[in-house]
Amino acid sequence: MYEIRFVKEALFDIEDVVLWYEEQRTRLSYDFELCLEAGLDQISRNPDAYQKK
Repeated sequence: MYEIRFVKEALFDIEDVVLWYEEQRTRLSYDFELCLEAGLDQISRNPDAYQKK
């Protein structure tokens, strides 16, 4: 597996999105975090299938 690193600004964006989802519906932010984690897992398993930024 490959390590995925984020710039500080991206982490702030993720935090903002988590807070926004939680304002929309209770526990919706949890669903978002699960989807984010699944996506990051896919990327770490198949890094050549995705564009590096």
